[in-house]
Amino acid sequence: GLVIFFVPQFAPLFDSLRQRGELPMLTEWLLWISNTIRSYGILIALAFTGLFLFLRSWLSTEQGKLTADKLKLRTPMAGSIFLNLAVARFCRVLGTLLHNGVPILKSLEISRGAAGNRVLSAAIAEASENITAGQSLAEPLRSSGHFPATVVEMISVAEESNTLDSVLVQVADNLEKRTARRLDLMVRLLEPIMLLLLALVVLFVVIALLMPVIKMSSTI
Repeated sequence: GLVIFFVPQFAPLFDSLRQRGELPMLTEWLLWISNTIRSYGILIALAFTGLFLFLRSWLSTEQGKLTADKLKLRTPMAGSIFLNLAVARFCRVLGTLLHNGVPILKSLEISRGAAGNRVLSAAIAEASENITAGQSLAEPLRSSGHFPATVVEMISVAEESNTLDSVLVQVADNLEKRTARRLDLMVRLLEPIMLLLLALVVLFVVIALLMPVIKMSSTI
C-alpha cells in the first residue's frame, strides 16, 4: 500500500533533483519499485499465479514429491523439525508393530509409509534388504546419512539387547518432545521477526523519502 499509493505522490517533488542527477540512489530504487508495481502489477500477479499452478501440478508427480521431500529435510531451521517428526512417526509405528508380534520385515514395510517422507522411505527400504540378508537394521540407517546419529546408536544397542520395540517407542517420545519445544520457540520468535521486517520496510520507505527532502532544503 505504501509503495503503490503513498510513494508516487512524492515523485513530482523530486523531478528537479532527478533532472540534475542528484536524486539519492535509495530514492531511485524506491521510485523504480513503485513504478514497476503500478505499471506491471497485473502481469506480476499473473506470473506468480502461473508459477504457483505449475508448481502445484509438478508437486503432484512422483518426481516432484521426491524433490519436495528432499527440500524439506534441507530447509534451514525447519529441516530438523521435518526430519525429527518423520523419524518419530517411523519409530513409533515400527516399535508398536514389533511389540504386537508383527514380523520385522512386515513392520518395516508398514512403517516406511508412516514416515511420510520418500527420502527416509528409501533408506528404510534399504534397511529391509539388509535384514533379509541377515544383517542389522542400524547400519543402513546410519549409512543413509538422514537418521540422527543418536537415534541410530540407540537402535544399534537395542538390537543387541533385544529391546528394539520399547527403545523405538522411547526414541519417538524423545523426538516428539524435542520437536514440540523447538516449534514452541519458533512460534514465539515469529511475531517479533515479522514486526522487525515490517519496521525495516517502513524505515526504508521513510529514509528514501526524507533523503531528497533534506537535500532540497539544504540547497534553499
